[in-house]
Amino acid sequence: MSIPSVLALSLEEASRRLTEAGFEHEVEVLLPPRDREEDFAGQAVRKYVVRQQVLSCNKILLTVVYRV
Repeated sequence: MSIPSVLALSLEEASRRLTEAGFEHEVEVLLPPRDREEDFAGQAVRKYVVRQQVLSCNKILLTVVYRV
């Protein structure tokens, strides 16, 4: 089974494609050192995949960044 490339896609689209292809995934957020996820509460944040890493034969780790 081939893992679909989801780099540069929105997290929503990447999740959909991986699920349809039969892969589980985890999400890791990459923020600047002084920022926290709570700092973005209430803002219209878009999340994009900047890295995908295979954890096991059926599980992928997606690293995402925020864009406001």
